[in-house]
Amino acid sequence: MNLIEDIVKLKEKGLTLQEIAQRMNMSLGKVQYRWNKYRQQQTPLHHDLPPEAVAVKQKEKWSMPYEYEEDIVCLMPRTSDSLYAYWSLTEAIEQMAEHHFRTKWEELPSVLKVYDVTDINFFGHNAHRTFEVELPPMTNNWFLQSLEPGRTYIVDIGTRTFDGSFFTLLRSNPAETSPDPYNSLHDEKIERWKHQDVSQPEWLENFSTYSYYQKIR
Repeated sequence: MNLIEDIVKLKEKGLTLQEIAQRMNMSLGKVQYRWNKYRQQQTPLHHDLPPEAVAVKQKEKWSMPYEYEEDIVCLMPRTSDSLYAYWSLTEAIEQMAEHHFRTKWEELPSVLKVYDVTDINFFGHNAHRTFEVELPPMTNNWFLQSLEPGRTYIVDIGTRTFDGSFFTLLRSNPAETSPDPYNSLHDEKIERWKHQDVSQPEWLENFSTYSYYQKIR
């Protein structure tokens, strides 16, 4: 039985993706990726639809559904200068935010914060650089464009405090943009690791997968 069959069987038993990752001794990002790919493959083809309708269906495939009953943020590699993020927040975390800010969830701003954590042990406040994206209402996925090639990123989903500061709700896995073919630094690191000049890959990232929700809970 292959990995996706195991994941599907465990999902049918009611396990969350996090529980499945722990049981299969895999990273959450790998389980999410395979589960996502499986769901997309289940979408029926529409050979009998006109081209404009097919285009709409294809566009819908990139929109992650609001049906995951768990808190997840997944960051996925895409190109040398872009990444793809999708997330799902349960009612529990929304209610926590409402209680903390004394504001309805729908009225809280939704913000995506991006951290460049290349070659560092990231603990939340030591990123090389950060930037924030103000998200439209009811958004659960986003393409991050114009990033640097060969860099490692982490994203937080959050909101803003009353003074405008960013407040983290959930944190993603790290993901790396593919290296620039004209930049040999990444290739040099790989070669050093292959020839055992270093004990572990220099691009290996250690990071804290925390969220304010997990700390408060």
